[in-house]
Amino acid sequence: MKSRIKQLLLISFISLLILGSTFLLPFGFSAIHEGWSASFWLLVSHSGGTVGVPLITITFCVLISLHYKGWKRKLLTIGLSLVAFSLVLGVMARFNEFFIKEKLKVERPNVKYLHKQKGFDMDAFYAYESKEERRRYLAYFLRSNADEMTFDGEGLHPKVIRHWIHETGYSFPSGHSFNAFLMATLMAYIILFIYSDFRRRRFFVLPFIWATFVALSRVMLGVHSSVDITCGAAMGALIALVLVYARPIDKLMMQKTVEWNQRMR
Repeated sequence: MKSRIKQLLLISFISLLILGSTFLLPFGFSAIHEGWSASFWLLVSHSGGTVGVPLITITFCVLISLHYKGWKRKLLTIGLSLVAFSLVLGVMARFNEFFIKEKLKVERPNVKYLHKQKGFDMDAFYAYESKEERRRYLAYFLRSNADEMTFDGEGLHPKVIRHWIHETGYSFPSGHSFNAFLMATLMAYIILFIYSDFRRRRFFVLPFIWATFVALSRVMLGVHSSVDITCGAAMGALIALVLVYARPIDKLMMQKTVEWNQRMR
């Protein structure tokens, strides 16, 4: 177990260093203009959202189930894994969105930009309690000032504008980064736990690569700051490591494997 945790700590540290580069390099708002870049980073960002996360979770659980023999054992693995991931991700996502963010009330970078450069009333915007009301308020402003919606003299991609309208909650910490690194750390540990050969164990880095890209996309699309994504990623990884250290994954997977082997005798 110690070896697995050390590997998780190392890859988490490397990922956080990459995210830390956003403090020094001009990543912010770099993927909001017309072109392939905006479409690509929006796709990456959506993979860490309310649609992408369930799809990735289901795919991961199915792939992990292939390690076991027998369709009943595969279905049991998929079912248990989905329930566990849903509980952890659901509880932590809601805690971040409805408690941490609402307590800290940090404004999003794109909202600050519109406020400072385009005359958008940020105080009136955040005075609305529901996200739907904020969306209508922001959509009206962007439509009314469509000709002036530029950044560094270039027009905004229509999909980015729609994304800005959808993302009307508070900024700190980044929910996408939080959830992605929570998922990535747990998935990586499961891969290290199940597989003993290097050929398959090395794939534990893939969840972290995905999570790092998701976090970077949030800065590049202008909806989060470097602080938001770095702290969100660190919090997600830390919570996952605490869960790993508490050994519920080890106990559950070992218990179910023993029970299954006894039934097969």
